[in-house]
Amino acid sequence: MHDGRTTFLACMRAMCAPGAPIELACVPRISGHTELDSAAAVLLALLDRGLTLGVTGGHTARQVAAAVMVDTGARHGDVADADWVLVHGAAADAIARSRRGSSLVPEQGATLVIATEAEPQPVSLTGPGVNGQATAWIPLDDVAVHAFTAANAAAPCGVDLLLVAGSCVIGLPRSVTLGAP
Repeated sequence: MHDGRTTFLACMRAMCAPGAPIELACVPRISGHTELDSAAAVLLALLDRGLTLGVTGGHTARQVAAAVMVDTGARHGDVADADWVLVHGAAADAIARSRRGSSLVPEQGATLVIATEAEPQPVSLTGPGVNGQATAWIPLDDVAVHAFTAANAAAPCGVDLLLVAGSCVIGLPRSVTLGAP
């Protein structure tokens, strides 16, 4: 079962409150991996015809991406050119390779949906949606945090992240800065 409207609202809340885990109420059962099923819920709510989806990860991630593309009408794309990227596993390479837009069209930067089982690490956050400076527990390793920082160094260009851990989504828009806690 999947409720696209509820998932859409959860994703918007996550992007408006960077670093805060937001529960996903309805998650489809596609892969047998909670984090990939939750990522599928996000993609089913946010993708549609005319968008492209890249994927990094193993066979199961590719199967989930294929099912999402059938249901949404999105097309397969290379990670470097895709509007959206599904990541299962290490995220740094996908973040570094993803499209960042340009100063004239920064909105063409990719959004990565990272399905992860990584242990959350404390990270300092500043920027829009964060009250001053806050510490959040983010399921990204140091290499991926560094890749996110590098990808977003030329504001307003960059990438947005929707991290999916268990049945929660955590938003990291390109406008936030991550640092040591």
